[in-house]
Amino acid sequence: MTTGSSDVLIIGGGIIGLSIAREAARSGLSVRLLEKGAPGGEASSAAAGMIGPQLHAEAAGPALSLALQSRDLYPEFVAALRDESGIDARLTARGILVVARDDRDVEALRRQADVQRGLGLTAETIRAGDLARLEPALAADLAGGLLLPRDWSLDNVLLLTGLHIAARRAGVEVLPGTMVTRVLREGGRVAGVDTVGGRYASGMVVVAAGAWSGAVGVDGATPLRTHPVRGQIACLRTAAPLLTDALVSEGCYLVPRADGRLLVGSTMERVGFERAVTAEAIAGLLEKAFRLVPAARQAALHSTWAGFRPAVDDPLPAIGPGPLAGLYYACGHLREGLLLAPITARLVARLLRGDSPGLDLEPFSPMRFLGGSSAGGDAPGRGGVARRDPA
Repeated sequence: MTTGSSDVLIIGGGIIGLSIAREAARSGLSVRLLEKGAPGGEASSAAAGMIGPQLHAEAAGPALSLALQSRDLYPEFVAALRDESGIDARLTARGILVVARDDRDVEALRRQADVQRGLGLTAETIRAGDLARLEPALAADLAGGLLLPRDWSLDNVLLLTGLHIAARRAGVEVLPGTMVTRVLREGGRVAGVDTVGGRYASGMVVVAAGAWSGAVGVDGATPLRTHPVRGQIACLRTAAPLLTDALVSEGCYLVPRADGRLLVGSTMERVGFERAVTAEAIAGLLEKAFRLVPAARQAALHSTWAGFRPAVDDPLPAIGPGPLAGLYYACGHLREGLLLAPITARLVARLLRGDSPGLDLEPFSPMRFLGGSSAGGDAPGRGGVARRDPA
């Protein structure tokens, strides 16, 4: 049985899929979102909530440019979701502090600061004696730090709750528990999707299923290959927050919540879809946290969890047209899905409307993995909803 047609079908209800769905619906398109489980139930809710394009930035390039543009959209994005849903994601715009344990790490942070300042970004080196002024709970033996005042954090679970509500209120039909098996074609373009429970018709499909994107087959074409990267997190709880802002050191980050929770993460493990939380990984993360914030040893262990970051075959995400006209990908964001959600939504929604994306998407093209040129990459004004006939 085929269900009635919509302008767009979006496969995946994480931060990327929900953001695209909301943006597309707000632009006047009819949108169905198909999610195999519960919206926001995978990597998006398992993250810690850092919005940090400068954290690992050591050179200019398309990845940094995209990330910076997305960060700049965040205050407006969070405010709009608060207005649309009544949910405040608690964007903390006071910065992220990176700390060094020895002189070698201090020198590395100084080089990073010099590079970023050369790119016109704000990065402040912090002397060891000034660290306690910023975060009194820090260990006394740290050697220095780097303050990134324009890198932020938020509560990603609240963000997802608000985004889900906002997408529905914008007119998105959200269908949880809907497993998509393949994208259908008619001639040279998309005709809809097959799911375990039936078919859905549409002339445009966006694959935004995170680490599961590679499991979505495409009639007559090679699907994009994706890989899960497991990340484990421990959550502590204290009567009052131990930190003011997010803290990062080599191999560890600590992100405070207003209610006294402290998220400690995270591993990067290529173990397939093995969701287990391991004692070894959690013990390692906690020991690093204790060396940074000694008082954390007295905190209660609140919870632990694991999620699957979505990876493709190189470090850049796959954003843009695929091998069939009307097929688009928005996946492979790895650890930057939360950060890149606003810009990804804006770019893909423009493509769906048949407009120019407004920046060069060639470095992010899904076709770099699939060979040839994209069949979905029509000229501006031709690739969107107005063009429904088979190519």
